[in-house]
Amino acid sequence: MSSWKDLYSEVKKRKMEALDKKEVVNAVEKYGKILAIKGRYEKPEKVVDHMYAAKHDTIKPHDIMKYNLNDYDVVLIGCPGDEIPHSAFPKISEYVNLNGGWVLTTDWAIKHIIEVIFPGFIRWNGDKTADAVVSCQILEPNHPFLEGVLTEIQQDKWTAKTTGNTKKSEFRWWLENRSFPIQVLNPAAVTVLIDSWEIKKKWGESPVLCYFDYGKTGGRIIHLISHTHLQKGGQKGKYASALIMTNILDEKVSRKMGLSKKPASGYVSNWEETPAQSYIDPSTPWQPPDEQNQFVTPSASEFGLTGTAQIIEVDANNTNFSFASKCTYCTYDFADYTGKIYKCQACGTHYHENCLNIQINEGICKNCGKILLW
Repeated sequence: MSSWKDLYSEVKKRKMEALDKKEVVNAVEKYGKILAIKGRYEKPEKVVDHMYAAKHDTIKPHDIMKYNLNDYDVVLIGCPGDEIPHSAFPKISEYVNLNGGWVLTTDWAIKHIIEVIFPGFIRWNGDKTADAVVSCQILEPNHPFLEGVLTEIQQDKWTAKTTGNTKKSEFRWWLENRSFPIQVLNPAAVTVLIDSWEIKKKWGESPVLCYFDYGKTGGRIIHLISHTHLQKGGQKGKYASALIMTNILDEKVSRKMGLSKKPASGYVSNWEETPAQSYIDPSTPWQPPDEQNQFVTPSASEFGLTGTAQIIEVDANNTNFSFASKCTYCTYDFADYTGKIYKCQACGTHYHENCLNIQINEGICKNCGKILLW
């Protein structure tokens, strides 16, 4: 395949004919909408323009204020994201937090977008990669974002393009010079779908593709190292990228439309023992099986009625508050933070708004252990 157009045509064909996703593909073609925001190092139109979707727009960063993000299912913010005006940050946050939008970011946008607007989940580890092509391992082959990827990349047509040090079940991902390794701050909330031991060994962190849920309306942040257009990643890497990109929009539209989709027989190859896929209601957020029971709110009987603490919003203009103080959850200070700040009345420890929302899943203050109450 010589072009992205050919590649995405192949993806659509395989999904409809071999992967039993005709209903989903048709729905995305009729209703799916994706907005891509260019970055200096990300050229999303190379891929977005060829995705099967009812609407796929690519805009310049400063034009974001002219668009209603709620008109789109997925918003792709290309690396580095630093040209997006700060006045648009509340708009992006609201799109995810209140309206259940999905944001996909790439590479340096982890620092300029995620760490600023959605702190406390993932961050740049401070290192920078070389210009390299690395082997990647699929950790969650049954996840909707990776549907069909493992089976597809093991086809003979892709095996012929696999280098000697890449297993049949792996593909290679291009890291541009100075890509930002992804550090997971909250393992309970962040799901890593693809990682690379090569990146871990050389630059300290292994995640390649990960996501976390945000807000209470189904919002989600998805992040990948490097870019969506993997010019040096080889056809196998490009094909995997195209599957992932379309799968993300597939899943969002499936949830919105309430589509029931079951993977085709043999969706995951038989070369390794993998748990059988089970259908998950698209209206409920997906979680790996081993994380299903981690979000348990302690009962009052476990701690006693005296073990509660009120959550109080902090007036940042109060002379008693210092922006140099640390959030007890993420350990970052509040110097460049523009959102709401809260504290535990019992011990006085402070939280970023998003960090507090995460901690509430545990039910108790991270510092004093008292049950948090609004």
